[in-house]
Amino acid sequence: MFVHINDRQYEARTGEQLIDIARNNHSHIGYFCGGNGICQTCYVKVFEGMELLSPISDKEKAILSDELIQEGVRVACMTTLDKLGTVKLLTTVEEVKRTFETKPLDLIPYQAKMGWASLVKLPETIAMQAQRFSDGSLSTLQLINDIAGAIGGALELIFMAVQETFGGKSRSQAFTRQYIPEPRKSDKGKADATEDEKLSYSAFHESMKLQKHVPVN
Repeated sequence: MFVHINDRQYEARTGEQLIDIARNNHSHIGYFCGGNGICQTCYVKVFEGMELLSPISDKEKAILSDELIQEGVRVACMTTLDKLGTVKLLTTVEEVKRTFETKPLDLIPYQAKMGWASLVKLPETIAMQAQRFSDGSLSTLQLINDIAGAIGGALELIFMAVQETFGGKSRSQAFTRQYIPEPRKSDKGKADATEDEKLSYSAFHESMKLQKHVPVN
């Protein structure tokens, strides 16, 4: 199937998240939190193929206002491709960029609209995120790792842009989501990590120092 992101066509498979498709193809999309549904920068506006995407979830409804949902806005890190077909969408960061380049004064009402949409959903958003941390569906360690990966990806894109500016060839590595294993817990509920797990965590913390040198998307 094909996904058109910001007027460019890319191949994709069912089951893939929209944000991963965008990152794999270096599309202009926000992902500061690494695709964990925290930063709310990976909004996309779907113009075609909404029926091919996963149904809007309660988590998305806790973030998006009714107005944004009616406009076809989805959270890319919470939306997957469910059926074969063609999907066309525009990322909100690209929309802001294009507006700035063509009609900069239109950014004032646009930002006011987006700010109000976030404000009215703030209580629901906070409650939803707190529940995710509480039930373990959102790991603090995983979040840190993904944010580090997002920063590394941003640095790589800057490096690629500089290379292209000076006529050099750039090579990129496809984005692969990396997961940090959670420590096992004893009957008393305390972390009971094995020696291998301790080494894994130690290696992770060391790797954090090198993240900015490692391209991840």
